[in-house]
Amino acid sequence: MTRPTSPSAATQRSPAIDHLSHATASDDPLALVHTSLALLDAGLDLLAALEDDAQLTHMSLLIPGGSVGKHFRHVAETFDALLAAVDPEYHGPGYHGHGEDPGYHGHAQACKDTTPVVDYDILLPRSREAVARDLDACRAAMGKVRAGLRGMLGNAAGLAREVEVLAVTPSQQCMRSTLARELWFCALHAIHHYTMIRTICVHELGIALPVEFGTAPATLLLRPRGWKPPVEVWKAKL
Repeated sequence: MTRPTSPSAATQRSPAIDHLSHATASDDPLALVHTSLALLDAGLDLLAALEDDAQLTHMSLLIPGGSVGKHFRHVAETFDALLAAVDPEYHGPGYHGHGEDPGYHGHAQACKDTTPVVDYDILLPRSREAVARDLDACRAAMGKVRAGLRGMLGNAAGLAREVEVLAVTPSQQCMRSTLARELWFCALHAIHHYTMIRTICVHELGIALPVEFGTAPATLLLRPRGWKPPVEVWKAKL
């Protein structure tokens, strides 16, 4: 199996966190977009390397109830919720992301102004299930997110746009945030799920992955120079 390539943009050292100097430089705001794109590319590289739907749907014993496909679906849906909130045309005409729930509209009106509302708990149509089961559908879902993120590259100022985040705690809560802050949340959320994907791929499916896959950018940057990963990779005896 082809070894998926490493996402270079996610591993570049930022001068703003170089502890060996008193750097005052700050990253371009679009670094958030580039990091997210690098994460999407890493996921798409892995999906391109998978050979069949069985690898996508393998039910993990190390992470009960999880599969590579389910984790990718959740990554895509979280980015989808953000991108759809700021771009009404993201899903195309005729799309309804609230399933058949008649109470959804009242739920979504918890934030009553013209600021975009991001609802990560939105009910989705049953067609989403294919993303976790079918390689082509999963690749398409991740590719759609990538295209949506690329649309942000020409508007650095837009990342400062205010949004409202709707949360169910289980009472309804509405919190002020920004597009940049929520994009960073989506990126960290993706890394969290990539870590679980890594566990399934490496220790159950025997698929080698780059050391960066499923590792937070801060962890990569703060590792000592010359750090090397463990030589031995074990496969779980299940």
